[in-house]
Amino acid sequence: MSYPYHIKQVQMQQQQLTTMTDEAGVYLPTGPGDAQRMELLNMPGDGSDVWLDVRTVQLYLQISLTSIYKLIHQGEIPAVKLGTKTIRVNRKALMGYLERAAVRSETAAA
Repeated sequence: MSYPYHIKQVQMQQQQLTTMTDEAGVYLPTGPGDAQRMELLNMPGDGSDVWLDVRTVQLYLQISLTSIYKLIHQGEIPAVKLGTKTIRVNRKALMGYLERAAVRSETAAA
């Protein structure tokens, strides 16, 4: 059976989405350039000179891109907007956010 073009596109997109997560729902570095993105997280130094794109932050935090954008727009994760579409997060600032989030969750549990 032959499907119209737009249905084939939707089916291909659904297949791509299912291959981006494993059985536990963990985002896997499957896209082009994801291995290089992960290397940025493991570079030596304090991270003040390393800028990450949103996809790299997603791979590191294992949450959806929508959640990343919400955290950025709420000011939880410090980010810089370059031009109209490009958003970069400083690695040192991201680690600082994670430390603050860990402290908040520890005090809420107490």
